[in-house]
Amino acid sequence: MKKTTLLRKLLERPGSIVVPGVYDALSARICEMAGFEAVFHSGYGTAAVLLGQPDVGLLTLTEMAAQVKAVSRAVRIPVFADSDTGFGNALNAYRTVQEYISAGASGLFMEDQVAPKRCGHMEGKQVIPKDEMLGKLRAAIDARNEMDPDFIIMYRTDAIHATGFEDALDRAKAAVAAGVDMIFIEALETREQMERAVREVNVPLMLNLIEGGKTPLVPVSEAEAMGFKLVVPALSALFSAARGMYDVMSRIRAEGVSDAYRDRLFTFSEFTEVVRLDEIREMEEKYLPRSVLEEKYRGKKNIVESE
Repeated sequence: MKKTTLLRKLLERPGSIVVPGVYDALSARICEMAGFEAVFHSGYGTAAVLLGQPDVGLLTLTEMAAQVKAVSRAVRIPVFADSDTGFGNALNAYRTVQEYISAGASGLFMEDQVAPKRCGHMEGKQVIPKDEMLGKLRAAIDARNEMDPDFIIMYRTDAIHATGFEDALDRAKAAVAAGVDMIFIEALETREQMERAVREVNVPLMLNLIEGGKTPLVPVSEAEAMGFKLVVPALSALFSAARGMYDVMSRIRAEGVSDAYRDRLFTFSEFTEVVRLDEIREMEEKYLPRSVLEEKYRGKKNIVESE
């Protein structure tokens, strides 16, 4: 089954789906190992890992599509991707959808911020006129229909903190009328706003949860009871990886290499499962001459022996 078809089937299933934000191939693979059924490629995380800089519209379509491709190839589950503003006007939005489908994404969201955009939980956001955004969404839908009708198009509006909650709702309803599959109202501030959004917008909605962000961190059960389809811990993987790396490397800097922090790490042999090293060995057995394998391994079955 195509990943785009699989994502549609997941979205048709009753209840909420927790889809973690990931920032590269490794974080996507780890979330897949943890049992998640889909992952969400994060533009914020991509800016952090590629540039070491904040999410303020510095990334290009080429950079983002390349990261989407790396993430999509690393996992066997669907990838929902962040396409920022579509990287320009409606014509750019059309190409963005083409590039993301070619990169292996199963869906994307596109937002209505003025470029250069910024993280939805930062101050200083502006939004483009509604009619301009609707044109971009129509172009995105047309591009999708020509390449893969199962690909999901989600509209993200950042209007709450630029023009108000009522405008955000109005934009969301207009996008639904234009034919988008899902809605993402960014940076909802209260449970009342969450409940009203689900009640008044007649397509599945996404709830974005960021530790320290503008949206209350409601439990998944509560988000599901409200009616949200996707619940996205957008930056939990990024923040936990950065914190863990900082803590361990600070300790190494202070104390040197030792076994004192091994409980915080994968072991060398455990990490081979993360990167599917066993599959490399299986491919060698399938394709390499027997004489080469005997010379390389001298009877050993694994590339890394278990501890």
